[in-house]
Amino acid sequence: MPENAPGKLTTSFVASCHQDCLAAGFHFSEEVIRRFAASALSKRFVILTGLSGSGKTKLAQAFARWLTPNRIGSFDPFIPGAEIPSDRIKYIVNAADRLAVEFWNSTTESEAIKVVLPRALIREWVDYIQSHGLTADASARQIREGVSNTTSYSTQLNSFETHLKAAAFAEINAAMSEKSHKCYEVVAVGADWTSNEHVLGYLDGLDSARYVKTRVLDLIIRATREPELPHFLILDEMNLSHVERYFADMLSAIESGEPLHLHSAIDSEGNRATPSGIPGEIQLPPNLIIVGTVNIDETTYMFSPKVLDRANVIEFRVSEEEMTQFLTKSLPAKLQLLDGAGVSFAKGFVQASASPTTSIGDNVQLLETELLLFFGLLKQCNAEFGYRTAKEISAFIGYHKLIAAPDWEFRDAFDAQVAQKLLPKLHGSRAKLEPILCALGILCFVDRKPNASAGISADRSLSEMASRAMTLEDDSLDPLGVNPDGTCSFKPSEAYYPISFEKLTRMLHLVRSNGFTSFAEA
Repeated sequence: MPENAPGKLTTSFVASCHQDCLAAGFHFSEEVIRRFAASALSKRFVILTGLSGSGKTKLAQAFARWLTPNRIGSFDPFIPGAEIPSDRIKYIVNAADRLAVEFWNSTTESEAIKVVLPRALIREWVDYIQSHGLTADASARQIREGVSNTTSYSTQLNSFETHLKAAAFAEINAAMSEKSHKCYEVVAVGADWTSNEHVLGYLDGLDSARYVKTRVLDLIIRATREPELPHFLILDEMNLSHVERYFADMLSAIESGEPLHLHSAIDSEGNRATPSGIPGEIQLPPNLIIVGTVNIDETTYMFSPKVLDRANVIEFRVSEEEMTQFLTKSLPAKLQLLDGAGVSFAKGFVQASASPTTSIGDNVQLLETELLLFFGLLKQCNAEFGYRTAKEISAFIGYHKLIAAPDWEFRDAFDAQVAQKLLPKLHGSRAKLEPILCALGILCFVDRKPNASAGISADRSLSEMASRAMTLEDDSLDPLGVNPDGTCSFKPSEAYYPISFEKLTRMLHLVRSNGFTSFAEA
């Protein structure tokens, strides 16, 4: 495919999104869009935090509406795991593609009779049923005899009449119940969310045949039915309630890949039931991206480090220049102008996220050196990261490079990851944090001489300098130090990792003023 081919995730992906956002009245920078997209590609859980009204929810909405179709009006009833009811038994869809569907009559492979039927044959049965106005009361034998007069398939295949009747009516019922739907949902988290019922729904205690669904569960089901399209769940004000109380199951499913447990309903014969068509378990689809927005004030709860560790955390700030531009040049924002504008990239986005890129060119040794520098420093205060964090940082850098401009630099991507993956977990008292904040500040400020084959020159001296800063005994290594003329000794604009250094200085200011700080509060 040519480099500029539609749909391929290259620099044109971010540039197109940026241009369309500007035309719709949204002034997100290309780098913010790139960081958000790379975060969503590398990990399907992204947290947007920062000042209230700074554009967190709007970025998530704008990106979701830009990337996905305006409306989807059809879905496939034969997704793997779907249960297809017949007159006396439920068939399970074990596998399906565009040509055929494989049915089992048991969830246990050793006990199952496996039948593979062409989709075109199922369509013949659908056409016959609809053209003759038949209902589900018609016998499978009757339909088979009618289809046999015009079928393009063998008598042997048509002999699977109970399978074919069940499949045909499943397709008919799916078409009748279709409603056009969008590929994203903005769900406001409530202060009363104390269990996962607000996310995944629950079995009606008074009617065992009814499952009370939620917009979140509906979106999960839609994403499962449309695996080639990305779907976005935007949880607004995610920390109005304790996240662990309502979101623990989702966090576990994101990490483990295990299915979500919904209910344990059984029918009168002791078989697993599907009240309201909802199975007992459902897999969290890989094409579902979860975005949480977070505001920090006296009405909200802090995120625990274990939640932050499972996400990319992007902070939103508003500069004086941006506020001036908003007040003088801003046009009314119109989200509807973005609907489906980037849909040509949708399938490429899903395909890219399903195949994590490890191509960071000649920067592998550079990444290893930097990670070990930060790991060694964080370990000294028991704040080191694990394998998952290292893997996700590597994936982010690969995706960031994939969708970046030709002048891409490793340090831009790594700077974003220090700020998004390493700093969010830091919180605590001055006695605990001041030493490590000073040391990290020096590590993020000091210039390097990158070498693709040998990592970073003078990495040992960098580590030693940071360790000295941690002792708090050398004023020349204080990130908040000032020169005799009153100017800052360490200017954020001159830092090697400017995003991370600027955040560290804010955290350091706060911990010295209040005796306590956290990533979200600084």
